[in-house]
Amino acid sequence: MDIVISPSSDKPIYLQIYEQIAGQVLRSEIAPGTKLPPIRTVALDLRVSVIPVKQAWEQLEREGFITTAAGRGTSVAQLDDGEINVMRNNAAERMLIRDVEACRALGLSYPEIAAIVRKAYTE
Repeated sequence: MDIVISPSSDKPIYLQIYEQIAGQVLRSEIAPGTKLPPIRTVALDLRVSVIPVKQAWEQLEREGFITTAAGRGTSVAQLDDGEINVMRNNAAERMLIRDVEACRALGLSYPEIAAIVRKAYTE
């Protein structure tokens, strides 16, 4: 598990942690069943408060990426390929919706947004 926090990012710390771990699970960089370190250990390693790590863990658990069992700790959920594909598509859709909303707030039209996405995808 590799997490890098960017203090200059406009994303909250918990979201940076969540996105990196979720991405590693979806790319099979963290195997199902892998035990995750305790929240306090992660917070110390990242030099952040326990609160954003706890928030990230809660979101990861809500969305099915990890499971927590009393006395056994937290581990990556046992996900099959179909579940991973659904989770990957859901995550991509959430990110695209957020970004499209931001583009619309800038006054961009559908064709302008589509052109930007097309350009970004091909670069």
